[in-house]
Amino acid sequence: MLWLLTGVTTAVLLVIALWVKEISRVPAVARPAALSASARTVSRGNASRSARHRVSPKRTPSHASAPPTLTDTTSGLSYQLLPSPWQRGCPSDLSTPMFSWTAGENTVAGHVSIGGSVIDWHGLACSGQLQQQFAYAGPADLEPTAMSLADALDQAFYSGVQHSRTLVDDSAMQVSGHQAWIIRFLMNYPNGASQGLTWSSELGAVVVVDRGASQPPTVFYVSVPANLGTQNVTTLIDSVRLSP
Repeated sequence: MLWLLTGVTTAVLLVIALWVKEISRVPAVARPAALSASARTVSRGNASRSARHRVSPKRTPSHASAPPTLTDTTSGLSYQLLPSPWQRGCPSDLSTPMFSWTAGENTVAGHVSIGGSVIDWHGLACSGQLQQQFAYAGPADLEPTAMSLADALDQAFYSGVQHSRTLVDDSAMQVSGHQAWIIRFLMNYPNGASQGLTWSSELGAVVVVDRGASQPPTVFYVSVPANLGTQNVTTLIDSVRLSP
């Protein structure tokens, strides 16, 4: 009887041990598999982000360089220097007793025959002080002075070629906070080809800037034949500044 009881007890304990071993084996296998899968997923995600970070190009802001400027220390004006073939300097034959240019830029547009001589015809921008031949008592004189300058420029520099002049703009403006006036005009050369011109029109402008009671006004004159791009007139006028 004692032997039988011992046998049954041993069998029961063996069954219980086998059952406990089976239960403990299932989570021991499942848990590492789940953790391993989770770890692999996180690892791939980090690696992907890291790779993207490494290959992404570093973006740096681009800054376009400002165009060069030309400064006229006598008149106080500064304005853009156009790219080649434009160069510094107002054509020397534009300086007369009525006009004194102290800075500028120019390029040759072509050639024209006047009085049997073939001369260079320039696109140009010139600056200087208003000469005493032009009466000026203050800002109220800006408009008539600018118109007088346009008339005088017409006679001095365009009369050698048959032309007509059309007024394009006659208005007040500001240059660095100073009162100013602009006369913009269009020159047409209906028979220019007979004198060697390869363009039929030219856009010009004259700007008079008041500098205050203690200083004479400053003058900016620009004239660009059509073959050089008349949009340069606007570019130059928009760039004009007056130093304090």
